[in-house]
Amino acid sequence: MATFNVILRGKNKKGEASVYVSFYLQSHKIEIPARFTIPVTAFDKKKGVIKNSYEFAEDKNLILQDIKARANDILVKYRLRNKEVSPGQFKIEYRNPGNFSEFFAFAKNYQILRFKELAEGTQRHHRSCLKLLSDFKSPLYFDELTPDFFRKFILYLRKDRGNCEVTINKTLKSISVYINEAVRDEYLPRNPLKEVKMRGCNDTKAEALTRDELTRLVELYNRNTCEEKLQQSLEFFLFMCFSSLHIGDARELMIDQVSDKEIAYVRQKLRNIMPKITRVPLSDPAKYILNRWIGGRNKGKVFKGLRNNCLINKDLKVLAAMVGITRNVSAKTGRHTFATLFLSETKDLNSLKDILGHSSLKHTMVYAHVLDADKVSGVSTFNNFKL
Repeated sequence: MATFNVILRGKNKKGEASVYVSFYLQSHKIEIPARFTIPVTAFDKKKGVIKNSYEFAEDKNLILQDIKARANDILVKYRLRNKEVSPGQFKIEYRNPGNFSEFFAFAKNYQILRFKELAEGTQRHHRSCLKLLSDFKSPLYFDELTPDFFRKFILYLRKDRGNCEVTINKTLKSISVYINEAVRDEYLPRNPLKEVKMRGCNDTKAEALTRDELTRLVELYNRNTCEEKLQQSLEFFLFMCFSSLHIGDARELMIDQVSDKEIAYVRQKLRNIMPKITRVPLSDPAKYILNRWIGGRNKGKVFKGLRNNCLINKDLKVLAAMVGITRNVSAKTGRHTFATLFLSETKDLNSLKDILGHSSLKHTMVYAHVLDADKVSGVSTFNNFKL
């Protein structure tokens, strides 16, 4: 049990001093300011209270009792959890009275305040990431958020959940949003994830169809022999291959965003954060598919009545098998296929960045492996010189 003392600091010219409540925590002296001054003569040093003769003694002594009670509540909470609170953690919790000591309660409140700024898909991803963390440890207190804790969480994601390094990095990146907010609100002294070394995954090659594989799917589409639901999913997928749009952006594409020459839209994931119009020139096959879906309409969404993403991905696996494609094909393969074929034809990373709507060229560099074959081919030119 802590022993609390009331002390005075900094006597001024008027004979008044600031009042503090002090106690020792792990041999470290903690001093909590009461944020008021009193005449030095009004303080009973022996009893550690303000003398009753002072005009505001009753109110000031109540403030001191409240400070002691708040401090004691924090100490008791940790004692009941068989934990030792560090001086730094105590100061953080004391500065946030009545708020959040449990991480998920803090995260839920943050979502209430900030989720309107995020696209619906991003919101779902955040909830999914926090659910993974909750499955691993709940309740989760701020003092438990250490580098070692996240190292164990990463092992859990890798071994128990079977997540790849790219998925793990994306999960931690989303969780880090809440950790950084907790640091700004002084619930944490620093972001523990910054001390966790992740396996590299930035050089991962995006899964894409070859020109031959895309040709096989186009031929299957032109034969029009698939059942209706598969034909619809194939047509939607081919549009993504020919337009570069992510499935979420393609679903939300509006008729008034389509002209004879281009699509002009704002990416869903950036809509509430950094809205920027992305312009995509239209190829002939993309125009053909758009015209089929728009028909005579002049407003509303282009693609109406689509199956959900999960069913579309299942359809794509069936369609891929029908034409002998063995790679794992999903909706995102369409966007990657566009980027890969565009870059192999143009060698223009900057133009690809603009078409994909990337905010930074480093995001587009994931497709730079396409240029490696051209480097080898270019260097082989010098093989004609015999030494």
